[in-house]
Amino acid sequence: MLVERIMTSPAKTLTEVHTIEDALNLMSANAFRHIPIVDKDARLVGIISDRDIKLTLPSVLSDEDPDFTLNVPISRIMRKRVTYCHPMDFVEEIALDFYHYSIGAIPVLRDDRVIGIVTQKDMLNTYIELTGMTEPGSIIEIDIEDRTGVIYDIGKVFKELNIRIISISVYRNKEKKGYKTILLRVQAMNPRKAIDLLKDRGFTVLEPSQMGQ
Repeated sequence: MLVERIMTSPAKTLTEVHTIEDALNLMSANAFRHIPIVDKDARLVGIISDRDIKLTLPSVLSDEDPDFTLNVPISRIMRKRVTYCHPMDFVEEIALDFYHYSIGAIPVLRDDRVIGIVTQKDMLNTYIELTGMTEPGSIIEIDIEDRTGVIYDIGKVFKELNIRIISISVYRNKEKKGYKTILLRVQAMNPRKAIDLLKDRGFTVLEPSQMGQ
């Protein structure tokens, strides 16, 4: 899946001469937490988050810097080292940036200009979409040997029962080398027949108490 499919575009931006108060007002009016900061040509120069502002507020209320108010330019507290992406990047790739750098949003650039933004909320919505959680159904978790053709073998079971597989996720088994855990979301409110047939075919189906271990 490409970034352009899930990004918010156009992105709300501010410039370095806007104030912290301007950022607070924009966040409040639009119910978001991150604002890319751009120059007059819409080129990215920084980013500010509600957390950056919250960390600043104690300074505003203290006597350490009496001249500091919310009317100072954003450039004073914005972060200048910004992780960004391109609209044709893959969502799976930028997911690693969210994971490794613990960031809340990634601006999207085309020709060095900000055209959108991807947030943690966008990533969560994408995960829900990819896993089919919005569709009614049941979850089956199978512990399998990592071998060629295993997905095909599992698919044959559900074809035989005429049960549609909504989504398939594959995870590394941390406990058993050479094994994977497959999580299936299937269009069946009671998957007992499928579970029984999978077991008959030699698959290890995890019971609810074992799932996620």
